[in-house]
Amino acid sequence: MRLLRLVPGEKPGRPSQPDRMDAELVAMAQAKDPRAAALVWDRYAHTVRGILCHTVGPRAEIDDLMQEVFVGFFRSVHAMRDPSALKSYLVGIAIRSARTMLRKRRVRRWLHLTDSGELPDTASTTDDPRARAAVKNLYALLDALDDRDRMAFVLRYAEGYELTEVATALGVSLATAKRSIARAEGFVLARARNDERLHEYVDGGDSHEGGGDG
Repeated sequence: MRLLRLVPGEKPGRPSQPDRMDAELVAMAQAKDPRAAALVWDRYAHTVRGILCHTVGPRAEIDDLMQEVFVGFFRSVHAMRDPSALKSYLVGIAIRSARTMLRKRRVRRWLHLTDSGELPDTASTTDDPRARAAVKNLYALLDALDDRDRMAFVLRYAEGYELTEVATALGVSLATAKRSIARAEGFVLARARNDERLHEYVDGGDSHEGGGDG
């Protein structure tokens, strides 16, 4: 989706098939091998960062969230049922961390505490003021979605997941994933077309970009 090219972050990182190297890394982590932390980070930090940036926005909290995800992995690694599915496991932790951050952000706004809901200018990696403004407006639209629709939309269009992969990542049925994506897509595109900062990023091919499996 062309609209989401506004968002700074890593290249899309779809779930991989079960991987022998992943199983070896999990075994190292379970054995508390001191090399495991650096190896797992080097292999999957870009994937986790991409999901977090696309979901919660390019904010200062991203580095803290990154740490939470990997700390959470090492705390729970002994509970992994399929050591070869390390990437999917990390994606699941990242999704839960992002959802927690979104809930906290909403609570802060409801209670009129620290968060205004607007992205600070320093959070963007672009020097173009129009693009920075567009990013803010895009995340204002995403903030209006419920957590599941937002995550489904981001995984589908920002991360490039297939429909079945979205459903698996969110722990929902394929039909539920499709409905979430459709709701989010309709909401975001309709409002983006009427937004003075976003309409130029919306084109006729947005709703079908990337193909589909359903």
